[in-house]
Amino acid sequence: MYALAADHLLYYKITSGPEGCRIRIWETPDTAEEGEQGSYLYIINLRVANVAEAKAVLTHHLALNGGALACDQAEFPHKGKIRILAFPTWNRQEPPES
Repeated sequence: MYALAADHLLYYKITSGPEGCRIRIWETPDTAEEGEQGSYLYIINLRVANVAEAKAVLTHHLALNGGALACDQAEFPHKGKIRILAFPTWNRQEPPES
């Protein structure tokens, strides 16, 4: 198996305010320039109870989308980008016996 030439970056931002806590997770196409606004492959915008729940949502999303190594980190900053694998990943389970 070979890695793809292009990096796939997943961006996230956790914000807290008087109305509660919000997490945004998005991925841009490979052709988008750094910091370019409005060009997304997808964007998730969720309101959650607190920062701990936002980080749990981020950890779960990363585990489902090829960021398993990043999930093992103890602490995420409130804003960042994470390189993810652009192909199906191992779910840490043994294959069934045939």
